[in-house]
Amino acid sequence: MLSVETGGTAAMAQHESDYVILGGGSAGCVLATRLSEDPGTSVTMLEAGPWDRNPWIHIPMGFARLYVTKKFDWNYQTEAEGELGGRSVYWPRGRVIGGSGSVNGLVFLRGSPLDYDRWSQSGARGWSYEDCLPYFKRLENFAGPDSEFRGKDGPMWIGEVPEPSTGCRAFVEACVKLGFTRNRDNNGDWYEGVAPNQLNVHRGRRWSPAVAYLRPALKRPNLRVETERLGQRILIENGRAIGVVVRGPAGEETYRARREVLLSSGAIESPKMLMLSGIGEANALREMGIQVQVNAPEVGKNLQDHFMVRFAYRAKPCGTLNEILANPIRAAGLGLDWALRRKGQMAVGASEASLFARVLPGSEEPEVQFQFVNFSLGGNQGASANALAKHPGFTFNFCVCRPDSRGDLTLRSPNVADKPVIRANYLTAPSDIRIMLESAKLGRRIAATEPFAGLIESEQFPGPSTDSEDEMLDYIRSAGTTVYHPCGTNRMGADQRSVVDEELRVRGVQGLRVVDASVFPLVPSSNIHPAVLMLAERASDLIRRAA
Repeated sequence: MLSVETGGTAAMAQHESDYVILGGGSAGCVLATRLSEDPGTSVTMLEAGPWDRNPWIHIPMGFARLYVTKKFDWNYQTEAEGELGGRSVYWPRGRVIGGSGSVNGLVFLRGSPLDYDRWSQSGARGWSYEDCLPYFKRLENFAGPDSEFRGKDGPMWIGEVPEPSTGCRAFVEACVKLGFTRNRDNNGDWYEGVAPNQLNVHRGRRWSPAVAYLRPALKRPNLRVETERLGQRILIENGRAIGVVVRGPAGEETYRARREVLLSSGAIESPKMLMLSGIGEANALREMGIQVQVNAPEVGKNLQDHFMVRFAYRAKPCGTLNEILANPIRAAGLGLDWALRRKGQMAVGASEASLFARVLPGSEEPEVQFQFVNFSLGGNQGASANALAKHPGFTFNFCVCRPDSRGDLTLRSPNVADKPVIRANYLTAPSDIRIMLESAKLGRRIAATEPFAGLIESEQFPGPSTDSEDEMLDYIRSAGTTVYHPCGTNRMGADQRSVVDEELRVRGVQGLRVVDASVFPLVPSSNIHPAVLMLAERASDLIRRAA
């Protein structure tokens, strides 16, 4: 329905539904689908970006093209990072239907079962692994063997890389030779060891939340999805969230919620939207000229991310993407293979295999994740860092599974168009540095072990001249970057300082929940996408129960 809201310089179109979801990313797609399953419940989902119609979104290998073009991206940058020599780090986040789930590298790993027990122990009661496992199972359709830990009837198709490259197979074999277990299922009862990655790919295409969840639900008359709607603020009256204001192609619009407003804009935009709406550290908001609704000092705090370092190798010809794409005939064959069979390297995302390993004496579980990548880049800085090397090459990268470094996010100004101030604070915790240095030593051991060693001609980065710990740390500081897993900026917990409670309700405001990676108390040990989907699945039950 259309009406007019008075106040301000211009009239705003007004709409109403039971639930208004601000953010059409991974979590938003799950919420919109699950809540609209009840035909008596009306749902509106609003996304700042466009529909996911670009064909490169749906080709798994297309993630690299999307990364370079930055067309479906918020294009964030961190502030100058003190422990990285003053470098700013580019943080891509999806700005399209499906969010980062439409542009990410498609690696689908839950992390450690203990990650979720730590959530519960930290105060997020009801989010232990035992609580979360039914929702992990509910969301997936696993292509592997039956297991009490895996789902078979969910919307997300998940399976191992079907045709691992020569380099991937050699990487796995080398890790096994070094004594690591060949894990049959990194998403099963335990995640330690090495295995080809599991991907959310089905019939050679990216199986994003937009495709798996939202697309089948679009025919429902009680579900409305609007794109190109940039959130401006959450409307709060008498302590209750009653809707949101967005800017669309025709100007400002108001979308009112009869039951709840669900904020699913991600680890960067969700805390920004709360602060712009008057929910945050009171003095900072007043300095920005923002009327304080709730003094919530932890909004934007507790920022966590996985910090990654690459080791790149010049390889013997062994089917790396570098050599395939450098040859027009082979490149054409790559495309033809995908077009006819929906297989081959175009059906693989960012990396093909992962090793979860312990590197510290007496550790109870893995501290580091290694990922094998069947291509290498021309460098670590500048334009060459986004271009394939001219020679055959592959890479593996590694990151600390559970970093102790913590960052924060604040408003740059009260202007919605201004990106927030992001301080990742990478490597500010000495424990993170120690694990990275020990991981680099393990990386060199993997590279020196057959059959992986037999494919390597030379180490390009960091290079054999990087030998001492001081030299390696200099390399880590100069070349390290994000693995694209920011989270934690609206921490969930039982204590009164937490931004949201255990049912994801924003403290101090009725009718408002946050459902996305920003509520994670702690970053999972691996890629965070499965945890986001699990969170949204469970949130949909909590919301329906409350109604």
